[in-house]
Amino acid sequence: MNKNSPCRAAKKGKITYWDRLNGWKSRSSVFLFAILGTVLAACSGSAPTYPGGLQLDVYPLAAAPEPVPLTFQPQNATQEEVLAKHAGERAKVLLNPVQTVQGQPVMQALGDGEELTAVVRSSSEDPLRQIVDVIKGNEVLFTTDAGLPSPVMPLQALWAYDDHWVLEILFSEEEIWKGEIFRDGELLNDLKGYDESFGFQLLASEPFYFYQRGDTVGFSYAGEEKDLPYNRIPHYYCCGESTLNPIHSENMVAFFAQQDEEWFYLELGAFED
Repeated sequence: MNKNSPCRAAKKGKITYWDRLNGWKSRSSVFLFAILGTVLAACSGSAPTYPGGLQLDVYPLAAAPEPVPLTFQPQNATQEEVLAKHAGERAKVLLNPVQTVQGQPVMQALGDGEELTAVVRSSSEDPLRQIVDVIKGNEVLFTTDAGLPSPVMPLQALWAYDDHWVLEILFSEEEIWKGEIFRDGELLNDLKGYDESFGFQLLASEPFYFYQRGDTVGFSYAGEEKDLPYNRIPHYYCCGESTLNPIHSENMVAFFAQQDEEWFYLELGAFED
């Protein structure tokens, strides 16, 4: 093997958790890590495989992306060339908007299942705490604590499909800022051992979400997990930086990822090409 081969090179750092309310704050300690999946594939002679036959396009960036206006520089292409490849699929954006009804944030369920509503209200015991109810008609199916108010709305996603329903919230407190996904009332973080889970959607009619478990990020699709060679996927950013959040479309998700100081733009989906 050539001594200059990327299969011989490795540099990574362990990143500590950040305070998302006050900006990312991290420190790194250098240690060896697994090389990017695409490099491993080149070394082994086989392409990486992903759950459900999904395809992943990875574009290393020359620098961190600029959020306003969203600008990024792939190392071996232009932003326009990269975005043109799956422009048609990316345009089929999934929206789970939050409305205000009688002063309360409300979200209607997406999907072809039961007609459900998620409502944010103040706790009767502590008015500063946020409570989320999942409601079917006049019946409260589920209630959970969403923590304290933050710049980002706790309601992130609500889906009803087949015989299941899924609620995603942002749970925030002074030292905590994490995604929580509940499936039929069960918290996936506890069930699967995640530090957080986020970005739920039906992708090509199958359940999809991201997770963080220790220093590893990955995704679950159609019930199968796949770790990715990154240690952070930006999400739940607000205001101008919200352009760095994942973009969810009917058959794909576009997102940024970091491995220490290295940035990547990725498109993961059920592509026909």
